[in-house]
Amino acid sequence: MDGKTTCAMAEAGDFVHRYVAETLEQDELERFETHLLECLICQEAVRQGLALRAALREPEGGSRRWPVASWTLPLAAAAALALWFFLPSQGALERLGQVDPMPAFAGLPIRTPADSGAQLTDQGMAAYGAGDYQRAAELLNAAFVEDSSPAVGFFLGVTQLKTGTPSRALESLAAARQPLGNPYAAEASLYLAKAWLQLGQADSALASLASIPSSAGATYEHGRALADSVRQALR
Repeated sequence: MDGKTTCAMAEAGDFVHRYVAETLEQDELERFETHLLECLICQEAVRQGLALRAALREPEGGSRRWPVASWTLPLAAAAALALWFFLPSQGALERLGQVDPMPAFAGLPIRTPADSGAQLTDQGMAAYGAGDYQRAAELLNAAFVEDSSPAVGFFLGVTQLKTGTPSRALESLAAARQPLGNPYAAEASLYLAKAWLQLGQADSALASLASIPSSAGATYEHGRALADSVRQALR
């Protein structure tokens, strides 16, 4: 990963420190562990935190005894991480395919107000913004019949992933990658990989991640980190 790549969670430090100290609330824990599966920066920060914590616990004058599982794995729950990172398990791939947080919505191009597809899209994105992803998926699916633009296909695919229908998301996200070079193409490839991971298809996921161009910036770096985690899960 590029040395210039940063992570807001790692820089803030609070999540890392509280994770190592095992003081995160359950919802925070689930969120951070999902993030940790893809973020090499936070993985390294947690490794360092666990090493320091172990050193501080070392008895004075005693022999150094590192907690092997905690030192070699980035999560405190060593047994769970052995499953997620090092065993070729279906559950590990599915976890890597989770969508959290959802992609930000910055608005779609101006369309004709009388266009029924546009109205459905607007309603669907309003539901998306409100966190009602089931409703958003229904509305965007109806809108996609009339407006199969990359933007609609992308947000439809993401909501389908979030609501547990990755097989449907495959078609929507594949459509969002066309034409090549459109503003949603790179992110569509990233989330298409997540759809394949939810279906347990690691090879297809890696192929989709490999298609993300280096010019995609943060999306490219995210894809590289996710690909690294997929390969680790298959070892």
